[in-house]
Amino acid sequence: MAAFLKALSCAVHVLLLLVPPHACMASTTTLQDRCERYAGGDRSSYDYCVWTLQRADGASATSADDRGLAAIAARAARATAKATGAKIARLQANETVPARRDCLAACAAEYAAAVRRLGRAARDAARGGGTLLQRAQTLLAEVTGTTARCDGAFDAARQYSPLDGADHGLDDQIELAIALLPPPTTSSTT
Repeated sequence: MAAFLKALSCAVHVLLLLVPPHACMASTTTLQDRCERYAGGDRSSYDYCVWTLQRADGASATSADDRGLAAIAARAARATAKATGAKIARLQANETVPARRDCLAACAAEYAAAVRRLGRAARDAARGGGTLLQRAQTLLAEVTGTTARCDGAFDAARQYSPLDGADHGLDDQIELAIALLPPPTTSSTT
């Protein structure tokens, strides 16, 4: 048994030597490059970028182009917003204080809109093209601050938010999608 394991170990080492280094790196070049640009030298931001994209869609993240990476980030943000919307629905079902029920209703509407906009932004980013990329940028900008607007509803009513800190990562995911979205190309009309 020991001889078999030693032979297997040697075979694995030989195979690893035969695989050119660039073959392993080529599939992650765009992911690495875009995350490095996003991070601007900050290691934790780079790790966050790679982790977020690979967690959301590991298979696609390693082979996606700029638009695809932005779409993956937008879909990750959509999943976060959708999960928070589901939490809001559970809270609404059990809330007895009218003022907090109203705040939860405002938050539910805010998050439902965010889910729709993030879905459209992901589709537009994936399809690309000048006007679609512009629309994706607009949609992402519109959903930025969803968490703060929800918290603001509770603050305005002078109520404690049961969502406090529920998804403060949402804005980070939206920021990532905006940063990864390539600039829209302008077509010249002559």
